[in-house]
Amino acid sequence: MAYRPERSWNYEIGAHIACADNRVMTDLALFYIDCRDQQLTMFPPGQTTGRITTNAGKTRSYGAEVQIKYNPTLNWSFNASYGYTNAKFVEFVNGNNDYKGNYVPYAPKNTLFASATYTHSLNSDWRMTYNLNYRAIGSIYWNEENSVKQSMYGLLGASVIASYKKFSLEAWMKNITNTDYDTFYFRSIGNDFFAQGKPLQFGISLHINL
Repeated sequence: MAYRPERSWNYEIGAHIACADNRVMTDLALFYIDCRDQQLTMFPPGQTTGRITTNAGKTRSYGAEVQIKYNPTLNWSFNASYGYTNAKFVEFVNGNNDYKGNYVPYAPKNTLFASATYTHSLNSDWRMTYNLNYRAIGSIYWNEENSVKQSMYGLLGASVIASYKKFSLEAWMKNITNTDYDTFYFRSIGNDFFAQGKPLQFGISLHINL
């Protein structure tokens, strides 16, 4: 098997905006990607196992990203970011099917992140930090036919950190709502296989800054 090198032209324009005495910081970006011979991982049809790399004729992607940081006081910090990507095949015939106009697999259409953090000092040595965050991603198409996809899902997390000089102890929780979601998909020997995302997790971590 042989495949050609991937080539692309990338165009991006953006801005960095600070206001309210630098308490509000905003980053904006628009992008367009024109890709030729994009390398894709595909799984052979029928009873054949394994995976192969192939070239799509042309793909194009465009989208936008925005990130906002807000620090109203020394104790509070808010962060939010959003990204949108529209990635589609312009030319792609695999010998059997024409996928022109279909979404490129494994490229999430939306990404979202938001967090709120509160920090306060108990004395000159001790500091407490509380964080609540939310991450969302999707939808994601898993194959060139766009017949299988993961809808948009969100994960809620939280943490409490007690810091003392060079040491910090963190109690954390991830996927608090125990959301069901898939992180990967492939089809082999006529069967569908999904990799499930991690369920509710919680734990304690010790950090040492040397």
